[in-house]
Amino acid sequence: MRGIAACASLLVAAGCVGDIGAGSTPSGGVTPPGSGGTSSDGEGALCNPRLERRIVLLADLQFTNAIRGLLGDEAIEPEQAPDARTKPFVKKGIVVGTSLVHSRLARAEYAAGSIKGRFEQVTGCRAGADGGDDACAKEFLTRFARQAFRRPVGAAELDDLWAVYSAGREASYERGVSLAVEAVLASPSFSYRTELGDGAGGDVVRLTAHETASELAFFLTDSLPDAELAAAADSGALNDPKELTRQVERLLEKPETRSSLSTTLVAAWGLSNLFGTIKDPGLFPEYTPALQASMFHETELLLDELLWNRGADVSTLLTSRETFVNGPLAEVYGVEHTGASPDEFVKVALPAHERAGILTQPGLLAALSRTDNTSVVARGLFVRGALLCMGKIPSPPEALAGAIEELLAADMTERERAEARAGEATCAACHKQFDAFGLLLESYDPVGRYRETLNGEPIDARVDLTGMGDLDGAYASAVEFADTVAATDGFAACVTRHLLTYGTDDEALSPVHCQVQRVIEALPDGQRTLPSIVKAIATSPALTERAKEK
Repeated sequence: MRGIAACASLLVAAGCVGDIGAGSTPSGGVTPPGSGGTSSDGEGALCNPRLERRIVLLADLQFTNAIRGLLGDEAIEPEQAPDARTKPFVKKGIVVGTSLVHSRLARAEYAAGSIKGRFEQVTGCRAGADGGDDACAKEFLTRFARQAFRRPVGAAELDDLWAVYSAGREASYERGVSLAVEAVLASPSFSYRTELGDGAGGDVVRLTAHETASELAFFLTDSLPDAELAAAADSGALNDPKELTRQVERLLEKPETRSSLSTTLVAAWGLSNLFGTIKDPGLFPEYTPALQASMFHETELLLDELLWNRGADVSTLLTSRETFVNGPLAEVYGVEHTGASPDEFVKVALPAHERAGILTQPGLLAALSRTDNTSVVARGLFVRGALLCMGKIPSPPEALAGAIEELLAADMTERERAEARAGEATCAACHKQFDAFGLLLESYDPVGRYRETLNGEPIDARVDLTGMGDLDGAYASAVEFADTVAATDGFAACVTRHLLTYGTDDEALSPVHCQVQRVIEALPDGQRTLPSIVKAIATSPALTERAKEK
């Protein structure tokens, strides 16, 4: 192919040659967690903190949830409320510029204004014709600022707050309180959380109890510490590992915590991208926003059932032959729907040779397909990256766009396209690391339906992963592959990496780093349940310790 030949020189610039990436062996296979006790940082048994002391910007969802926790749903402008289902996994897209500042100032103003009409309900203070009680206002604002900042408020900060209150008080009692509330929500101490530590000597500092409470709350719930967690921080009890464990166990019993953690995994897998995909309506008329929502909800229900209701090993996410469907989704699967109405989701058993957990769910497969065809590249990159954390593959250079479009437009099957890429040595340097994973999923069409033929010809989904570490061998189907992955430590290590990354904002973290390995090693009796993993993360030094600047 003329377009393929063009990539030989261009992909050198993309860094594919000789750049396997973190988390993979030189042959592209998974490096098992815990092997040898040495991280890719060269830290060895010491496992020094990867992160230095810093301040961390709250994500948009966290900022919004914090306002909601302080002032209720009325404080959130409906059209400005982010959808928790589509929360981003990383913050690299957030630019701290004028647009973000203006947006958050506007939200602070709206939230403060929402007090009008429910002033006494929110503040506990009564505004009469002759004004109101300044002492009551100050008591409320002190309590409000402490909760919003997630720490004790200094005397100088309170003086500044009283000055803002006094300025607004000249207009009215309610205006004084409202203006002070707006000032708190517009403050950097609300939009950021600190990881500066306790000031102890040495190269490593431990986060203060209040910093730990804040980090833990936003990790587990995407919101403020609740009253009991905040009280444990105030008393200093949270510095005790036993109390920290108790607080984590308590929070994990709350439905909102479980929902938030499940959503974090869904975000790590990129399933929320499903809502932005379109399909050719002439080929897939059934692919509607309603079907997309059903596909997404299926994954939510399966995670809730396996990870929380059953407390199963996280590997069951790759092996389950059960799922939940409503009427339209049952048609995609080709199974009977037994619900009382087409909208009702019911548990069903799936054909064991066709489906295996999240890897073969229609929502994921649809999100990783083009408008009119599947995508070996997108699906393969997902398996390598989000599912197994085997290291990032650099994007092709822009100069290759024409060659890629030419290849996509060619009258070829996805396997033929993959073979064409494999025929060029430089292209193969990148694509050999993920195309095979995508070919395993060719038995599923662009909306995730199982198929055995394409244009009347049998589909060949077989691949050879010889030399791929724990995955070494030949596979006849995605189901066989999923069962093999579930039997290794790779998927559990990747889930651990995702959760630890979200909790610490350490986007460069890899399963081979000692921080992840030690969480895995800390699991009791090898239990790889989600609650066990979360508890091990929450009590690990990776979450509670930072390095001093060098």
